[in-house]
Amino acid sequence: MRNLAMTDNSSSAIIGQSRSLRQCVERADAVALTDATVLILGESGVGKELIARRIHERSRRARQPLVVVNCAAVPRDLFESEFFGHVKGAFSGATRDRKGRLETAHQGTLLLDEVGEIPPELQGKLLRALQQMSFERVGDDQTRQVDVRVIAATNRCLADDAASGRFRPDLYYRLSTFPIEVPPLRERADDIGMLSDHILAEIAGRLRRKPPRLSKQQVRQLCAYDWPGNIRELRNVLERVIILGSADLDAVLPPAPKPRAAALPRTPTETVDGDYVTADEVLSFERNNLIAALEVAKWRVSGKGGAAELLRMNPSTLASRLKALDIQRPAADSLYLRIGGRATITALARDLLGRMQADPQVGRFWSDRSIVGIRQEEKLLIQYLCSELGGPTRYAGRDMVSAHAHLPITASDWRVFLQYLERTFEALGLDQGSRRSLQAAVGQLEPSIVTS
Repeated sequence: MRNLAMTDNSSSAIIGQSRSLRQCVERADAVALTDATVLILGESGVGKELIARRIHERSRRARQPLVVVNCAAVPRDLFESEFFGHVKGAFSGATRDRKGRLETAHQGTLLLDEVGEIPPELQGKLLRALQQMSFERVGDDQTRQVDVRVIAATNRCLADDAASGRFRPDLYYRLSTFPIEVPPLRERADDIGMLSDHILAEIAGRLRRKPPRLSKQQVRQLCAYDWPGNIRELRNVLERVIILGSADLDAVLPPAPKPRAAALPRTPTETVDGDYVTADEVLSFERNNLIAALEVAKWRVSGKGGAAELLRMNPSTLASRLKALDIQRPAADSLYLRIGGRATITALARDLLGRMQADPQVGRFWSDRSIVGIRQEEKLLIQYLCSELGGPTRYAGRDMVSAHAHLPITASDWRVFLQYLERTFEALGLDQGSRRSLQAAVGQLEPSIVTS
């Protein structure tokens, strides 16, 4: 398996061949071709900014700036000035006009690093700017338009923060159109030897030292460590190795961290509430997991690169589970496959709901909804769209048309919905044929939903 690398300079290379890293990079490469908003999740030190740079450098905006903002480092009283800029005389010390980060990123990409650290009282101002792609400089009433692709990164669980009220749910949904999780180093043991060689060569070149060679025993020792600080901690340890010229890793490795508390994995739809999952949630997770593997394998069950190999299952066992869960291969000409399968439909639903929930007109339909209720609505919408577009499973939830028929949805509301639908199509980079097919399907719903 070839190595994965991004080579604008040696310190920003993505090195490794582990399955978890390959899946992460494949998702990044897929979304890079669109303008969809991306939320990069992962522990501190895993390389979230490297993934963001890879997305930018493989996008149509690669020749334009990538503007990185460390949200945790922006003081509250300077937040608006930092993001939106200011005019001369706007406040004490404003001796000249100044562009903000949003305006500087025009036609390029804005990376909001540590986005979960933005104070709650300032999140609404950011949401409005991202929703409308417009802003006013501090001290100025002129509204300025921008064209920016947004990538956010965090080491927090924003879904939990949204549920607790620490982070605005509408901003969370606006940012999480296409989530990418960067695996921690302890889940990439196969990469540690290769990654260490790369880091040693890079550090030795900077320090003008000869790069040492790690023995197999030393690599095994590195692999056995838990790496709570991830790649950043590995880099620090290897730099100490070069500086001290020590072949004894025990002399430079920090004390072994305490064992991590065991935790159940969160489901893709984040429906876990506590320390257990229901039987329905287990089945939902299994169904989504099997479909994800099948889509990566282009719906091949067995053979080299098939879903059974990816899942490390016996092909006959996988076939039996597919039958039990009533998962069927979509027709080759289905709209489901044409637009990119479940991943695209999930991104579409999240982007569209995020835009509408933040809108001052149609956002009223979500004003009294809990975060749990909003998540459930998103989950049902994804299932419904997958089924209606010819996906691998049949929708068995509540009827989506009748569920909305009682709402006072006006013709004006419908026009707002169609505008956001088109913006979502543009953000996801859907081709014109797919757009027309989706618009036709949506148009059939109008008489049943819009009140006269």
